[in-house]
Amino acid sequence: MTTTDRSLYSAHVGSQAHRIVARALAAGLSTDRAQRALELTRHARSVFEEHPISYRTREAFLDAVTAAGVYLHRFRPLEPWCLIGSEAPVGTVRFDVVHELDRLGVLVDEIKLGVGRASEAAVRKQIESYLEHGLLEWGDQFIGVRLCAVHEPLQSRLYLPKRTRSVLFAESDTAKHLVMR
Repeated sequence: MTTTDRSLYSAHVGSQAHRIVARALAAGLSTDRAQRALELTRHARSVFEEHPISYRTREAFLDAVTAAGVYLHRFRPLEPWCLIGSEAPVGTVRFDVVHELDRLGVLVDEIKLGVGRASEAAVRKQIESYLEHGLLEWGDQFIGVRLCAVHEPLQSRLYLPKRTRSVLFAESDTAKHLVMR
């Protein structure tokens, strides 16, 4: 698989994972882990029926379900946060998952299967564009962007508007509800 093929594959799998996350959050998550896994698989099947992938179908399905499951288990903001969109277009960008907390504001989650060797430098332009568009869309209500590396959780970061450095969001004082589990 070439680098371009890998990038396209990751983009397609990522889009499927965002859709699975949105469906699971809209439907509500079971507290029973086994039941939650079955629900996640059911949501994934419906997503793949509506948005089929013809390349490496089985692998893509498993990768998307795994990514969605890890995100929901480790990164999902807890109540009282609520999902306001998935694959949400704002200006010239499309945010993966957008959450809102009335008292605090709006948070964008960028779900990545992995960050890889290039580390966060590889996605920094994308994050900067997201920060710019988030500020234009929500102003002071915009909290920032979390880079959620589902296969490499310790590579995850929180990017705050108008800041030059990112922080591990587990160390952030933004909200205790955003701590990686």
